[in-house]
Amino acid sequence: MKKRISICFAVALVGVTVAYGQLLSLDSCRTLALRNNKELKMGELEQEAAYWQHRSVKTNYLPKVSAVGTYQRTSREVSLLNKNQKQALSTMGSRFAGAVGEGAHQGSLALQQQLASLPNSPEFQALMQNPEFQTIMAQNPQLASLLSNPQAMQQMAAPYLQQASTAFNAMLSGMAEAVDGVGQSIVDAFRTDTRNMTGAAVMLTQPLYMGGKIRAYDRITRLAQEAAGEQVTMDEQDLLVSVDEAYWRIVALQNKKNLAQSFLETVQKLDDDVEKLTAEGLATKADGLSVKVKVNEAQVALIQVDNGLTLSRMALAQLCGLPMDETFTLEDEGGDVTTDGALQLAVSLQPNADAPFAVETAYAHRPELHALDIAAQVKREEVKVARSEYLPNLALTAGYLVSNPSVFNGFEKKFKGMWSAGVVLKVPILTWGDRIYKVRQAKAEAAIAQTHLDEVREKVGLQVNQNKQKMQEAKERLTTAIRSQEQADENLRMAQLGLREGVIPVSNVLQAQTAWLAAHSTLVEAEIDLRLADLYLMRSLGTLSH
Repeated sequence: MKKRISICFAVALVGVTVAYGQLLSLDSCRTLALRNNKELKMGELEQEAAYWQHRSVKTNYLPKVSAVGTYQRTSREVSLLNKNQKQALSTMGSRFAGAVGEGAHQGSLALQQQLASLPNSPEFQALMQNPEFQTIMAQNPQLASLLSNPQAMQQMAAPYLQQASTAFNAMLSGMAEAVDGVGQSIVDAFRTDTRNMTGAAVMLTQPLYMGGKIRAYDRITRLAQEAAGEQVTMDEQDLLVSVDEAYWRIVALQNKKNLAQSFLETVQKLDDDVEKLTAEGLATKADGLSVKVKVNEAQVALIQVDNGLTLSRMALAQLCGLPMDETFTLEDEGGDVTTDGALQLAVSLQPNADAPFAVETAYAHRPELHALDIAAQVKREEVKVARSEYLPNLALTAGYLVSNPSVFNGFEKKFKGMWSAGVVLKVPILTWGDRIYKVRQAKAEAAIAQTHLDEVREKVGLQVNQNKQKMQEAKERLTTAIRSQEQADENLRMAQLGLREGVIPVSNVLQAQTAWLAAHSTLVEAEIDLRLADLYLMRSLGTLSH
């Protein structure tokens, strides 16, 4: 956060500087590049995505609650009774009444037949001969008249039998209707009406033991977040290297342009001097032509340097997110590269180049090594994930389910529900070695990642030592360039003095001027190379930062 605040503050200062003075320092260019680079923005977004992914995985430790609702319309409903059962239940009263009524009718007919055949029966004859019964008949003449006339007996009994039959049939009819209604209610009660079904459920699931895979995924996503951060750091360092290279390339080209202009002015002055000497007979026309060739070469060299400078400014503007046609001046291109500054820079770089613990510093700070180490850790966690397939999974479940129709009190068109709770245990038994193969694959990939890390560590150590050597070579080359520049200056001074005295030919002066240009160009390149060598050394050590 502090780094971002400082970058924002620096960006604000850069904006003011660019708006008014069009002057950019190295830090300003770095700040603009860090703010406007799209790859860095994508890296930061990937880091943010990894952060949210880690937060998402951590929720697997917590119970999950979900709700689901459903409505379904079907063309037919489920029936628990078949057609014959429905018909039997809805008509059981009528069938019972018909059977009982038929029995009663048959009984009435049998009674009438018995009454008709009663006088002829032995029992009746024996009853009539009984003295006691004869006494009763004597006391009741109407009874004797009735018993002696079977037809009268039947006529007397017929109204009573008819009334009894009518009352019994009415009772059976009412009973049949009641029983039929009971049967129909049973049929209606068994109707499910499942053509319109509605249901809802709220479920809670709490993992209890998943074989360690939840914890492994937690670590994997946390490591992925760290890896995304290391990738951002790598992108930042690579961008800073590109910005510094473009910055110092412009500084070098600007100094070479100044040298080319100075050289052009020098050879033009020499051309004037040679024309005067030729007029006085002290120089030949060949000398004049040789000088003019040098003037043309100096003009071509100046054009080439100017074109290269324009392209380099466009490249730096692109890195900084500025318009291609933006006009700006770099802080370090205002004057010539000085020898004193070069010597002072070489002294300040001495500790980094000669530190005996430089390789250990690189091991501790290189983001590439951190990223590869994280990748190796991820692969080791993936081994744990693969191994978790061997282990049982246990989870707690609970919920509440409602449905319409409901079956808790018969079939009802009401929303009713129930609570439920339980545990789910999943134990792998036979997978034909699939889990073993996955574990071995994960172990092999983990070994590959560790081997890659070891290989890159060796290359980093080699890179640090190479950059240290290049740093030393750059310092020695700068020292040599300083001596060569001093000698070239003195040689040019003596050549120009000799030419004025007439003791040195024009060709020697041209050689001295060419040597002067080469020496000064070499000095510029040597100091820039020294700065870049320090940049590459810090990048290899992992200590390069804004």
